[in-house]
Amino acid sequence: MDFLNFNSVETLPGFEARAAFTVNSATVFREDVDVVPTIVDDTLSYVPWGGDNQMPFDLLALVEKDETLATCQCFNAEVCYGSGLRYDTCIATANVRNEVEDFLLDNDLAAYFLGVSQDFKHFGFAVSVLILNEDGTKVVRSLRKEACYCRFAPADAEGKIPSVLRRIWAVCPS
Repeated sequence: MDFLNFNSVETLPGFEARAAFTVNSATVFREDVDVVPTIVDDTLSYVPWGGDNQMPFDLLALVEKDETLATCQCFNAEVCYGSGLRYDTCIATANVRNEVEDFLLDNDLAAYFLGVSQDFKHFGFAVSVLILNEDGTKVVRSLRKEACYCRFAPADAEGKIPSVLRRIWAVCPS
C-alpha cells in the first residue's frame, strides 16, 4: 500500500471501496517557533499570524499560484455569496424607502458581501466596521476590512478577544 496518497480519497486495491485519508492539520501548520503576542506598547499587543506574521500572505500566494485552486476558492466564495443581498421596500414607508436607497448609493453591498465571503472561505473569519450617524441611531456605512491585514489582541482571562487590530505591525506587504 505504499502507492496510496494518505491525504486524498483513494480506491482500495482488491476492494470495491474508497477510503478518505486526511492529514492532521495541527502537524501541517505547526510553527517552528512559539507564537507569542507581539508587544507594540504598554497598552497594545497582538497575536502574530504564524511565526513570522506572514501566514495569510503565504496562504494567498499559494492559492494564487495554483490556477485550479484559485478558481475553486473564487467559486466557493461566490456560492457562499449566492445571488447577493436582496431587499424589499414594497411595504415600507416612503421615508424608509428613501433611506434604503440613500444607503445603497453610498455602500457597494455587492462588493462588501463578496469580499466578506472570500475572507470566510480563505481565513474562516471576516472583519466589518459599521459607521453610525452622529446620533448613533443608524448605520450609514458598512466597510469590510481585509482579514489578512487584521490581527487579534490576546484573549483576556475569560478567553474573550477584546479587540481586532488592523495594520499595526511594523512590516507588512503593500
